[in-house]
Amino acid sequence: MKRLLAGYLSWLLTLLSMPFSPSPAMAAAVATQLEANCVDTSIWTPPIAKAYAKSLMKWEYPHWNRSEWRALAKLWGKESGWRHQAANPKSSAYGIAQVLKTKPGTPAPRQIERGLVYIEHRYNKPSKAWAHWRAKGWY
Repeated sequence: MKRLLAGYLSWLLTLLSMPFSPSPAMAAAVATQLEANCVDTSIWTPPIAKAYAKSLMKWEYPHWNRSEWRALAKLWGKESGWRHQAANPKSSAYGIAQVLKTKPGTPAPRQIERGLVYIEHRYNKPSKAWAHWRAKGWY
């Protein structure tokens, strides 16, 4: 939860166009303070989800470059249109990343985090997941 909130803080500062990025120590300290709070998913629009995912990618996956972001944006754009309530009628996939067995109501930040973990685990990086999607129609 602390990592999620640290990512949220980084995203928030990026969104507010702060002139600096928080250090990991600062973000962890603020995340500790905010740990009891939950992120309200009712305000999550596709642009907000994209901004959060981009920030979380920079924070958690610094080895992925800009082209990886473009691949992820295309992939999840095709999968869900970046809508956190997108449901797949043919499977148990749900949410922004359309990860299987994701329950309706799962907060958007968790959907994004889980999707990035899945991509790294299965494909190593978004460009490979996007290439697989283009070839097979799923990832």
